[in-house]
Amino acid sequence: MQSVLEAFKACGWAAWLALLAGTAGIATGLVGAAMLATKARGLAWIPGAVAVLLGLSAVSVGLLGRSMGLARVDEALGYPGVEIDATQREMIRRVGTEEANQCVTIGASMGALPFVIGAAAVGIGLALGKKPA
Repeated sequence: MQSVLEAFKACGWAAWLALLAGTAGIATGLVGAAMLATKARGLAWIPGAVAVLLGLSAVSVGLLGRSMGLARVDEALGYPGVEIDATQREMIRRVGTEEANQCVTIGASMGALPFVIGAAAVGIGLALGKKPA
């Protein structure tokens, strides 16, 4: 559990945004899945599609957080007038890259479930929407 919290902390603001998008996507996907059991099953694809988009946005936020983290590392290493030896520069770059990559892990983790639930609601909803109830 501690490694998840460390990954969340290393990612920063992007982790919070991915968590928000993922949680909203899960809730929306569950609404779409619940609609499959009602007479409105033909419309279940709508919340399902929203859940898919929210899942993809969580992954996208993770990728954005990674690229912004890598940019910060490069910015920190490029300050004029600051001399850093090669081994220390490589260590800073390695640790910074590891921390930035945590955003991809968080984004993918938060986006996977809404994507799957939403895709199932879209597929089943469209398939059942063509059949009479």
